[in-house]
Amino acid sequence: MNSNLTEILTDIDERTKGDKIDLIKIVEALKHRGFGPLIMAPALITVLPTGAIPGMPLVCGILIILIATQLLVGKKYPWLPKRLQSVSFGRKQYKRALEKAKPYTRWIDGFFHPRLKFLTGEIAQRTIAFLCVGLALMVIAFGFVPFAAALPASAILFFGLALSIHDGLLTLIGITMMAAAIITIPYIFQL
Repeated sequence: MNSNLTEILTDIDERTKGDKIDLIKIVEALKHRGFGPLIMAPALITVLPTGAIPGMPLVCGILIILIATQLLVGKKYPWLPKRLQSVSFGRKQYKRALEKAKPYTRWIDGFFHPRLKFLTGEIAQRTIAFLCVGLALMVIAFGFVPFAAALPASAILFFGLALSIHDGLLTLIGITMMAAAIITIPYIFQL
């Protein structure tokens, strides 16, 4: 199984049916790929301008905690509560966004690839999950300052990419972003 980002995003479209794509269908379509894409998605929403929408960092942070905790305790496949299972978005909008994103995801696929596998192995995955829970708490806390949640969410995004692509270099980038987020704590709350 190939683990590139473009293929992961294409799988969502190909493995789901109907005019709407439900969150539970995404989980079912990607469960063979593990937790990485599901950790990545809410982090990406937080990093993008949508993360400045009031309450969005809170929702995304909770979702990241829910998913990362399951990885931390050793679940094989993610589980979502009933209320989140029915959250959906339009297939047409997804396809448009996917086409716009493909040049970027292909660039990512060309640069990142499986390497430094010990940084994405089983022990590393649990460590990453633990770090993502802590970072998600920071996303929630930083969410009260516009765009501040993007820094810890960026670290989560790199960790999710590392799990998805099995590239330990992305784990190292995530650790660097996490350190930057921790260093900014005094400055964020000084405002």
